[in-house]
Amino acid sequence: MPKPLDPKCQLCAKLPTTKARVLHGPEGDGCWNPRICHNRRSFYRRRTQDDSGQIDSLTVEPPATYFAVLYLYKEPGDKPLHALGAELWLGQKPICRLEPIHCFGLTAGKIRTYTDKVLQAFAKEYGVSLYQYKDMFEISPSHCPVRPCPLHPE
Repeated sequence: MPKPLDPKCQLCAKLPTTKARVLHGPEGDGCWNPRICHNRRSFYRRRTQDDSGQIDSLTVEPPATYFAVLYLYKEPGDKPLHALGAELWLGQKPICRLEPIHCFGLTAGKIRTYTDKVLQAFAKEYGVSLYQYKDMFEISPSHCPVRPCPLHPE
């Protein structure tokens, strides 16, 4: 049975020779042997390239379904909502974006009504049925993209 591959040598083979000598030479861990290491590094590089060609890869197109996501710009916990935005996705790509708006002075009911209108607008524009947001992401208000913004004075 062949000797197992040395993980340290596998990592070393990926480095340029000068860097490998510094890391593994007298200043490093001392394992560098000029009589062995050049051939060993070459073996490990070729071995890695050969192995990658032996495994077939397959790509299967994921089902293309419409879904909406909601972005809430707010501090964690029970803090007020700073801003909100939304996106409509088809499969793995966003296809429509509602630019974020500030939520200052909006009650919870008005925000709920607004987010429902956004879903209806996405559904009408693309002729699909959307009943709710697939996911909601809470983002720190410091990343608010709306300008002008009280958190980002000009």
